[in-house]
Amino acid sequence: MKKIILILLSTTILTSCTNTNDAGPSAEDMATFNKHVESWKMAASGFTLEDPEKVMSIFADSLTWNNPEALMNVSKTKEDLTAAVNWYISTFDNITFTEDVYYGGSLYSTEETSSSPNGIRVYGNWSLNDPDSGTEIGYKWMGVLRFNEDGKVYDFADWFDVSSIPSQIQGTYKR
Repeated sequence: MKKIILILLSTTILTSCTNTNDAGPSAEDMATFNKHVESWKMAASGFTLEDPEKVMSIFADSLTWNNPEALMNVSKTKEDLTAAVNWYISTFDNITFTEDVYYGGSLYSTEETSSSPNGIRVYGNWSLNDPDSGTEIGYKWMGVLRFNEDGKVYDFADWFDVSSIPSQIQGTYKR
């Protein structure tokens, strides 16, 4: 009888410690995440189409942007990002974004943790051509985008090796 009681007690304790909240994201959260991914893909296609307005259409007027050359505590504005987008489109040809992957949900951070689908991490490769030399340029890229209730990006940070572009054009960059 003691063995049966111990087995029942042990089973009860073990099952009560098991996390039963592994249902995953809701259908609504998945739909929101997928909408944001499609927004980014549409914006990235604006580079290929040489359409800066299409690129900038997903960004809120109140955007804070931490660009690749800036330190982490330096934020720029939508106007700064618009100037950078215009520069890339007017300077390079055949700009494409490929091998892209997307992650959403928990953006673990030292500041705050969130399971909201309004924050996404994007990874991929940018490819472009220097029209003067014909050089093909490519680099890995990562971005973190936070969307507001209106579906616009209000906070954006991206990282890549900016210094590799001139050395790729000169032919001195080694992978």
